[in-house]
Amino acid sequence: MYGWEESYKNAMLETDRSRLPKRIKAAQTAIDHRLEEINTGHDSREERYAIQDALAGLNVLRREVFS
Repeated sequence: MYGWEESYKNAMLETDRSRLPKRIKAAQTAIDHRLEEINTGHDSREERYAIQDALAGLNVLRREVFS
């Protein structure tokens, strides 16, 4: 499990709509921090794919919450 995945899973599994914006922001922040690390050369192809999938999932969740 990658360090950012817990925040991502918390957002994706949150059932309280009032908590979703905070969960989404926490997941996005965790992913952004990891992407900064990756850009300095500490990464794996597998994790990059996982991040792409997670970002797509967060985008879908954002559209549902903020529409």
